[in-house]
Amino acid sequence: MIDHRPVEIKITKHEKVHQFIQALHQRKVKIKNVVVTDQNVTFEIARSDIKILREVRKKYRLKVKIRYLHTSKIFQKEFKTLIGLLFLIIIPIVFSQFIWEVEVVADTPELRVAVEKVMAEKLTLDNPVYKNAIESDFEIRQTIMEELRDLSWVHIFKKGSKITIEPQLAPITDIREQKPEQVSHLVAAKSGVITHFVLTSGERRVMPNTTVYEGETLVSGVITVGDKSVPIGAVGEVYADYWLETEFTIPKKVQFISSTERKWTIHFKTNDEKESQQSFREVNLPQWLSGLLEIKETQEYITSTQEITEKQIESFILPLLHEKILKSLPPKTIIKKENILQVSFDGDKVKGKVLFLVNENIAKPYPISQGE
Repeated sequence: MIDHRPVEIKITKHEKVHQFIQALHQRKVKIKNVVVTDQNVTFEIARSDIKILREVRKKYRLKVKIRYLHTSKIFQKEFKTLIGLLFLIIIPIVFSQFIWEVEVVADTPELRVAVEKVMAEKLTLDNPVYKNAIESDFEIRQTIMEELRDLSWVHIFKKGSKITIEPQLAPITDIREQKPEQVSHLVAAKSGVITHFVLTSGERRVMPNTTVYEGETLVSGVITVGDKSVPIGAVGEVYADYWLETEFTIPKKVQFISSTERKWTIHFKTNDEKESQQSFREVNLPQWLSGLLEIKETQEYITSTQEITEKQIESFILPLLHEKILKSLPPKTIIKKENILQVSFDGDKVKGKVLFLVNENIAKPYPISQGE
C-alpha cells in the first residue's frame, strides 16, 4: 500500500544536488514544494518513497535530513479509516443482538440429547438466532417440561451471546407398582379440563378438552363384548389442567446461592482440608502423585444477601414458588402458567397470592362393584 503522508527532505547545497533530484525523477519519485536557499535545498516526497531516496543518496554521498511532517497515528484522517471505524463499532453491536451458542448441560447424555431434540423441534434456538425472536424463559422452560415430564425444573442462564440450559430431573421415588386387589375404574380426583390420556387398558368415558368434576368416571374398567360386560380394569393416567391458588410469605431479605461456571483446578492436598467446592470429574493420576495433588472439575457456590424489590417478583419469587409447588405435587406434573393476584411489602415480609395453571394426572382407581 502506498503511504502518501508527506516527508520533508533537506539537503545541504552541493554540486551533485541537481543530479540527485534528476535521479529521483527517473525513479518516478514525486517531488513537491521545492525551496532553494543559500545553504540548503528543501522539498517534500511521499513517505513510501523514502527507501528509494536513501538508495539514491548513497550513490551521490549527500548529507540528507528527513523530517516526518505527520507523526504515525493509528487512525489517519482518511475516508477508508472512517469506514473501518464504522465497521469496528457497528459489527460488534449487530453481532451482540444474536445468540451464537446454546449449550445444554445435563446429568446424562441421554437427557441432553432429549432436551436438544425438543429445542430443535419446538423452539427457535437454532444458533445464530436474533435475541428478540427467541421465546421467553418461561416459554422455553414450559415447552421442555411439557415434552419431558420427568423433569422438575429447567434452569436457564443467559450470559452475553450464550444461553445455557440445565434440565433438573425430578427426585426418584422408590414406589413399587402394586397390583390392585380388584379391577377398578379411573375417576377424577379433582376437577379440571382433560388434556390427554396415557392408558394401558380401559375405555374412555370423556374426551380431551372436556371439563370434568371430582368423582366423575374418566375411564371405565368394563368393556362390552357382544352382549356381555367384561371387567378388565382401567389402568393408566389421565391428565387435566386446573387452577391452583397459593399464598406465600417470605422475608424481604433473602440469601442467594449462585454457582460459578465449572472449571478444571489443580491443587495440592493438605491435612484436614475441607471441601469448599463441588466436584464433578477427576483425573486419575499415578498413585505416587495422587497423594500430593489432584486435578478435577469443580464448581463454586457463592452466598449473598439481597433485599427483594418489586422488579424481582417475576425473576425470583415466581421460580421459587414454581419449584416449591412442583415438589408438593405428583411426579410428571407441570405448571403451564402463573398469574400474580396480589403482592404486598409488609415491613420485613413479602406477602402475596399466585394462581398456577397445573397439568396433573387426576385419575384415581375406583373399585368396580359386583353388580357392574
